[in-house]
Amino acid sequence: MKHIQFLMKDKWLFLFFLIWFGGMFWIVSERFVDAETDPKAYFALFGAVIFCMFWVLKTFRWDMSSKFCFTDFAAAIMLCAVSQAFYAILQKTGVCTSFGAFPVCGSFDNPAGVASALAFSLPFCLGLVDHRYSCVRKVAWASIAIIAMGVIVSESRSGILATYMVIFVFFVIRRKCIRKLWMIFPVVGLVAAVVFLYHYKQDSADGRLLIWRCTWSVIRESPWIGHGIGGFQARYMDAQADYFKAHPESPYVMLADNTQAPFNEYLGLLTEFGFVGGIVLLVGVVLLLQAWRKHPYGSSRVAMLCLLSIAVFSLFSYPFRYVHTWMLCGISIVVLLFNAYPPALSVRRVISLSATLCLVGVACLSIHRMRTEMRWCEVATCSLGGMTDEMLSAYNKLYGELGGNPYFLYNYAAELSVSGHYGESLRIGQECDALMADYFVQLLMADNCKQLKRYEQAKRYLEQASYMCPNRFVPLYELYKIYELQNDTVAMCRMAEVILRKPIKVESSEVHRIVAEMKRYKQGMKSAF
Repeated sequence: MKHIQFLMKDKWLFLFFLIWFGGMFWIVSERFVDAETDPKAYFALFGAVIFCMFWVLKTFRWDMSSKFCFTDFAAAIMLCAVSQAFYAILQKTGVCTSFGAFPVCGSFDNPAGVASALAFSLPFCLGLVDHRYSCVRKVAWASIAIIAMGVIVSESRSGILATYMVIFVFFVIRRKCIRKLWMIFPVVGLVAAVVFLYHYKQDSADGRLLIWRCTWSVIRESPWIGHGIGGFQARYMDAQADYFKAHPESPYVMLADNTQAPFNEYLGLLTEFGFVGGIVLLVGVVLLLQAWRKHPYGSSRVAMLCLLSIAVFSLFSYPFRYVHTWMLCGISIVVLLFNAYPPALSVRRVISLSATLCLVGVACLSIHRMRTEMRWCEVATCSLGGMTDEMLSAYNKLYGELGGNPYFLYNYAAELSVSGHYGESLRIGQECDALMADYFVQLLMADNCKQLKRYEQAKRYLEQASYMCPNRFVPLYELYKIYELQNDTVAMCRMAEVILRKPIKVESSEVHRIVAEMKRYKQGMKSAF
């Protein structure tokens, strides 16, 4: 039994960490509209409040050093990650089904979620491979293998790259004979891995090049201070539409999609906070590197590897969408700074009390927000069940609370349109469009205008939607239907030709129906002459 006591140096604290991070990785609730992401975020917040309260008690009442056993913390994360990796592997083999639209998502909505959770947990497993007990080392190595397999089956290239870099750097900095070259080896390895993963799924990689190119055009509109929080969502799809207006023959046409994330957290930061935000990030990185050089071993090494994993993953994905990224990033920063610059007891008391008061305030506000979002989920479920008209009054009440949420606005506008309130739906849709430029929002507003017989306005929305995603058939078909309502046969023939010449990106019954209708129309026109 003594060989497993590394889990029990503080059994209650270990159990708390296990539940806390287990909730961040595992909780799913159908009582939220975003069933896989929002429950994890609220659970993490309330867990952080409890942890900070415990920290306050430890520093004030017990007058201790307030240094928790980092091994307990690492072991808890390791167990949570291994369970998540097993689940991903079972999904890959078909034993379990995923929550999201992808075959392997773990308990998340996207492979990026499970891959980031596993990749960011890996450094804590590596921190146990030098443990004094051999059985602990064996468990750590086995966990590393399982976690790496979980990342691989997720097929997340960002996760594979981050996992590779963490393991590579870990072995490089352990070898004293090559430690002087620790900057060279990772860079060479990173370049080689990027080239390999680019060719692994080249179309997807080229699609991200399009996103980065259009994101840069958004950054140039306000380079120093950015567009504020939500700036990417509000402006990106319009920038993509402008790109295809200027480059209709671009090779990226077939790769364009309805994008709501830049697939690069650094470009996202520049979009929202400009180069001022970028400079702040750079200064923070320099300070953390100095802290690591001052204390480069033990828990500091684990923390730095965790931040490295997050940094690499952020190059090609959006890990900060998930709460575990924020938590592990924040914890790693605190570990680095506290190890390098150990604060006095009085300073620890001030920090712990301030953090607790701030989190308690945020948690109190979040309780109301959480109840509102749960109510939204109930209303949306009833509306989908055929009670749209009955739920409109509830939507109107929620509008006062969630009017700044573009996803709620889209949902509300869609339900208003279903119930025939086209003018109100158009107004709400325009509010949504101001917060989130989106292909589906354009289609919704166009349909409202069509029902209101505002055909010219409807055509503008449909043309914008077509430029946003030029490989889609629906905007062109809806334009055809509007020309039909206007008895514009010349425009109908032109639109039918455009649709019939368009290559099909994704086979679907809807696309085949549209193409078949256009063929019948063309044949009818020929027989008429």
